[in-house]
Amino acid sequence: MRRAHFYAFSCAILGMAIAAGGQQTGILWKFDENSGSTVHDSIGGMDDPIQGYFAFVPGVSGEALSMDGYTTAIVRPAGKAPKLGQSFTVSAWVALDDYPWNWVPIVDNELDHQVGYVVEIDAFGHPGFGMDVNGVWQHITAAQRLPLKRWSRVSATFDSRQGMKLYVDGKLAGSLKTSGPFFPAEDVSLIVGRVRTATLPFPSWLIHPHDAVFYSIEGYLDDVSIEPGARSASEEAAEFQDTHVSQKDVIPYAVMPSGPPGAGRFGAFYATLKFKPSWDRLRRFGPDSDVVVRFEQSPMRLVFWEGLNYMPAWVTENGKWYNEQSVETWGKPLCTGGEDCEPMSDKQDRSSRVSILESSPARAVVRWRYALVETRAYAEADPDPDTGWGDWVEEQWTIYPDGVAVRKQTLWHTSPNTKDYEWQETIDLHNPGKRPEDDIQPDALTLANLQGQTHTYHWIPKVTTSFDYPRGPKKLDQPANANIQLVNLKSQYKPFEIVNPAGGVTWHVYGSERSYSMFEWWNHWPVSQIASSGRPAMEPDRPSHTSLSDIYWGDYRSTQHTETKLLMTGLTADGPHHLVELARSWLSPAPASAVGPAVLGIAYDPAQRAYVVRRTAGAPESAFEVTLRGSQASPLVNPALVIENWKGAAKVKVLGHAQIDSSIRTGATSNIESRSLVVWCPLEETGEIHLRIEPVHP
Repeated sequence: MRRAHFYAFSCAILGMAIAAGGQQTGILWKFDENSGSTVHDSIGGMDDPIQGYFAFVPGVSGEALSMDGYTTAIVRPAGKAPKLGQSFTVSAWVALDDYPWNWVPIVDNELDHQVGYVVEIDAFGHPGFGMDVNGVWQHITAAQRLPLKRWSRVSATFDSRQGMKLYVDGKLAGSLKTSGPFFPAEDVSLIVGRVRTATLPFPSWLIHPHDAVFYSIEGYLDDVSIEPGARSASEEAAEFQDTHVSQKDVIPYAVMPSGPPGAGRFGAFYATLKFKPSWDRLRRFGPDSDVVVRFEQSPMRLVFWEGLNYMPAWVTENGKWYNEQSVETWGKPLCTGGEDCEPMSDKQDRSSRVSILESSPARAVVRWRYALVETRAYAEADPDPDTGWGDWVEEQWTIYPDGVAVRKQTLWHTSPNTKDYEWQETIDLHNPGKRPEDDIQPDALTLANLQGQTHTYHWIPKVTTSFDYPRGPKKLDQPANANIQLVNLKSQYKPFEIVNPAGGVTWHVYGSERSYSMFEWWNHWPVSQIASSGRPAMEPDRPSHTSLSDIYWGDYRSTQHTETKLLMTGLTADGPHHLVELARSWLSPAPASAVGPAVLGIAYDPAQRAYVVRRTAGAPESAFEVTLRGSQASPLVNPALVIENWKGAAKVKVLGHAQIDSSIRTGATSNIESRSLVVWCPLEETGEIHLRIEPVHP
C-alpha cells in the first residue's frame, strides 16, 4: 500500500501532539505485529490489547486483524481516546466474512447514540456514520452495500462548516449538511469492531426470544485511523487509488464439513470436522467429537456434527445438506421461558451427545442423546418438580449400506400429554453463498401412499428479493393416506421419509413467516452462536436453513412417561415409486421362517429393519436356513438378518442366486451378555428366497 502522503500527514499530526504538550490527537493501527495480543498505535505510541479470539492474516499491506464475529474487539480506555475537535476523519479497510447481526461499529466513541461519534455497518452491509452535532444525533446510511469477502475502504469525515460525509472506496456515499459544533463523548471508552452493549439482532420485531446479544465484526480489519482534519474528496479518492487492493475474494466461502471427499468404505467413523478457524477457535471440543457415516456406492454421507448440535444430516453426492430436525416443544407451560425447547437451542452442545454403537460392513448404529432446552440458561422443558429431570430424548439410527436408515426416537417426558411436540421437520441446510433457491427445486415435495399414488407440491419463485410470505401450497393433503415424502433437492440423490400410516398421518406446510427467499429461510441455526431460536436470513452469507414441512404420525410404543416413534429416512436416486416398494418391505414385511439346530424362531423388527433369528443361548453355531416369502404386497428390498447368540464368522448363501453371494455383507453386534451376527443382502425380490447360514470355523 502506498501511503507517502498519508505518512507525511501522520508526522505532522505527531508534531502537533508534541507541541500540544503530549496530548494524542489521532490513532493509526496497521496490524502488522503478526504475533502477540496487542496492536501498536503508531501515532500515539501505545500498545492496545486485542480482546477475544483473533488472528493475524494478510492485509491490504502487511498484516490485518481477523475478527471472529462474537468476541473480538479493541478497547481504548476512557480518557486515552483521541480528543477530536471540530474537524476529523475516521477510516478503515474492512473485508466482511458475514454481514453483522445488526449495526456493528468499526470505530465507536459514543454514548447511547446521543453524544460522540460512531462509524458502523448495518445487517445488510450498508456503512453508516453517526454523531452528535449541536446536541442532536445525526446519521448517514450509505445506499451502497459493502461486498462480502473483499476489501472495502470506509471513511467518515466531519467539519463543522461543511457537515458530515461518508466515503466508500474513495467515492462519496452520503453526506449531510449540518450546523453547529461536534459534542464529543467525555469519559467514554473507544471500541473497535464490537458492539458496546448487547443488541437485538435485526429484524428485532421478528426474532425470538427477544434477547439482546453481543457480537463483533466477522471478517478482516486493517489500517484503522482517526485523524484531526476532514479529508477532502480528492484526498480520499487518491488514498484509495494509491492502494493496490485485490479485486478478488480474500476470504473464502466456508463449507460445512462432512469428512473426506468421495465415496468410501461403508461404516460409522469418529471424525474431527472443522468449519473455519474463526468459528472453530470458539468451540471447546476435543478431536473425534463428530461422527460420519460413509457409503461405497456414492459420496453421500450421514453426518453428526457439533455445528448442527449433532442433529443428523444427510449430505448428497453434490454437497446438499438435509436434516430431519429433532423432537421439539414450544411455548408455556412446557418451555418455562415461552420459547423453543429443542437441541437447536443448545448452542454449546451441553446436553447433545453422539456415539457409535455398532459399525461393520453390514450396518452402522449411532445413538444421539439430547435434552429439549431453551436458549435462555439452557433451561430444560417441563422439569419434573420432584426430580428436576426435564424432557430428554434418545435417538438410535440404524443405517445400512443402501443409504437407508431407521430412526428410533424415544422421548422421556413429565406431563402425560405430548400433543404439543413435534417429532420431524423437513429442513434443508444451505452452505454460505447458497440461497434456498440454489438447493431446492420449485417442485419441492412429492408425497406418495402405499397404493403408488403421488402428488408434487410447487412453490412459486420470486422475481424480486422482497421480504414477504412464500407462495407455496396451503396444505399437504394429496394423495389420500400419504405416508411417504420425497424432498426434491437439486441433486441426484434425494432425501425421503416413510412413516407407518396405521395410526394416521398428517402433514403441515411451512409458509407463514416472511422471507427474502421463495421459501422460509433462517440463519439462527446451524453454526450460529447467538442466543436465538428464530432469526430470518437476509443474505446467503452464513450457514442457514429452510423448513418445508413436518409430519405427525402414530407411536411405535408408549408408557406413562415415554413415547417412541419410528421413521425410515435416507437418500435415494430412484423416484417415489421405488420408495413405495421400500415402504411395503418395511411396513408389511414378507413372512419368514427359520429351520435348524438351536433356532427358536424368527420375527421382523421394524426398529432394526431386520429379521431377528432367536437361537438358544450357549448353543454352538451350526448351519440353518431362512425362508423369506416375498410378494407384490410384501416385497423384499435389501433384507437384513440379526442372528442372536452367534459368536463367530459365517458364510451366507442365497440359494439359487449365486451371483448375489459375493455381495452379501456380514458383521457383528454385541452387548455385555451376548454377541449376534448381522447379515445384509443386496437384493430386491417379489418371490420366495432361501438363505443358508453356515459357521466358518478357524
